[in-house]
Amino acid sequence: MSESFCKTDGRPTRRDVAKLAMVSGTTVSRVLGGRPDESVSAKARQKVLDAARQLGYTPNSAAKALRSGQSGLVGLWMCLEYSRFRSEVLAEMRKIFTETEYALVVNDVDHDYAWHRSLDRALRVPAEGIIAFEPMVPDEAYTGLDVNLPFVSMGAFCVESRSYVRVDLRPGAEEATEHLLQIGRKKIAYVKPRGPAYVTDGERYQGYLSKMTAAGLSPCSIEVAEDPESRVADLRKMLSSPDRPEAVFCYFDDIAIDAVEVLLSLGLRPGRDVAVVGFNGEEGTERGPCPVSSVRQPIEEMCRIAYTFLTNQIEDPTLEPELAVLKPKLVVRQSSLPG
Repeated sequence: MSESFCKTDGRPTRRDVAKLAMVSGTTVSRVLGGRPDESVSAKARQKVLDAARQLGYTPNSAAKALRSGQSGLVGLWMCLEYSRFRSEVLAEMRKIFTETEYALVVNDVDHDYAWHRSLDRALRVPAEGIIAFEPMVPDEAYTGLDVNLPFVSMGAFCVESRSYVRVDLRPGAEEATEHLLQIGRKKIAYVKPRGPAYVTDGERYQGYLSKMTAAGLSPCSIEVAEDPESRVADLRKMLSSPDRPEAVFCYFDDIAIDAVEVLLSLGLRPGRDVAVVGFNGEEGTERGPCPVSSVRQPIEEMCRIAYTFLTNQIEDPTLEPELAVLKPKLVVRQSSLPG
């Protein structure tokens, strides 16, 4: 059923948006219809979005739900315990959904905090589809989901039985370790947070281990505290030791940033005295007195593909699961340059 453009309550309609943007009603529907359409040029898309914003146009979601039986809601399931990396993923998903008519509903689904109860809470939201970011629980936890409910997982951990966009961390860890080896470092430490949530045999560690073994060198895994103050103390103890490593490959960027700050406070030069590489490529690693080398995860690409997979399923629930595997990329900066 085509949408009526007749005003019944004084609110701006899609017809008003089309008139102000000087485009067809079809173009407005494609831009505001909940899914990017390659047949619409970037210029036309921007004109529609600007016109909608200027008019204060908002879709009549209640009427749409009555006509189509659809809620217009998409659930984003993720652990909401703060980290810079998670905040960037959330920001990217929000950016994507601002270009559509879907409303993004964020649910805290945490494997450490009674995930079975948080999963039950999330399922109460009448969403048309679910995007789950790094659901670190067994696949069996999701067997109770309606098989017809569009569902896509993304990140380093995915639900293998459904559509997913997986980021393969191992090649990024291998690239980082190989970089440190190529600049002549032999005593390379793998530094990770202390705690059961951070497994030593994960993909990051396996990538590091494979390169160290191939080079005939002994791996060295060092744990530091997770809370910032204690972590800095642990790093200071390690980096002030006469037996300190020549390079450190850090589990995530916060450790690498702290390591660089500790080295500078000790009068040592990151890169020359101790090379430092982080992981995730978070915002802020490129700034500061010594920009930090980091393995950048493809957040934008991951989120875009996950959104596309989900909307494909919403439009055609009979589709077979769609799968994509992405690789992170090392960005070399001053903290691991010996010059």
